[in-house]
Amino acid sequence: MTDFAPLLLALRRGPRGAAPGVVNPYRDELPGLDLPGAPRARRRNLAAYLERVGRPRLVLVGEALGYRGGRFSGIAFTSERQLAGGPAHRLPWAADGRFAATSANPALWLEPSGTVVWGALGGAAAGVLLWNAFPWHPAGARGPLSNRAPERRLLLANLHVLERLLAAVPGAVVLAVGRTAAAALAQLGAPAPALRHPAHGGASLFRAQLAKHLPGAAARGTC
Repeated sequence: MTDFAPLLLALRRGPRGAAPGVVNPYRDELPGLDLPGAPRARRRNLAAYLERVGRPRLVLVGEALGYRGGRFSGIAFTSERQLAGGPAHRLPWAADGRFAATSANPALWLEPSGTVVWGALGGAAAGVLLWNAFPWHPAGARGPLSNRAPERRLLLANLHVLERLLAAVPGAVVLAVGRTAAAALAQLGAPAPALRHPAHGGASLFRAQLAKHLPGAAARGTC
């Protein structure tokens, strides 16, 4: 199994340099938004997910954690409702009770992009690692329940985490989800095929592009 321990430690430490408006879900607990002990629960969620992944054969790299997704679940492209919600939303690999909601939102957050990504993957976690070029949550101008793209300065100062991830998954197929991820990978000298981000009307194209890289694609004639 891949050793993700150094990555988990880097996430908990948080971003390097000045990072105004950035929430570190693996360390920060905001009153009114987070349940008591939320950072620890998110670290456990991520660790349990990585166990499900095992040895990655496919890595999807997005931009940053969003407040409806990884900000509260601890996992890229994944919402807490997919981890701890009812059967209609819960992912098959999260049905054993090891995963917890961490927000004070009684309805639990649900991220549309995460729903699209996991639907395209068929809900299976084994061998598929979801990550972000900037693996924390840059809050937007409207506060902690909003998103913004990480500034170039912030992204470049923290590419060491993505670089460490790439070193931990030799041989895996790496795909960039969106332009920010594609630029980050190129900056590290590891250019990757770019997929349309599923947000803002990109879901159908994302599904079609991702399908070409899933197991069995060649046999289906999609390569």
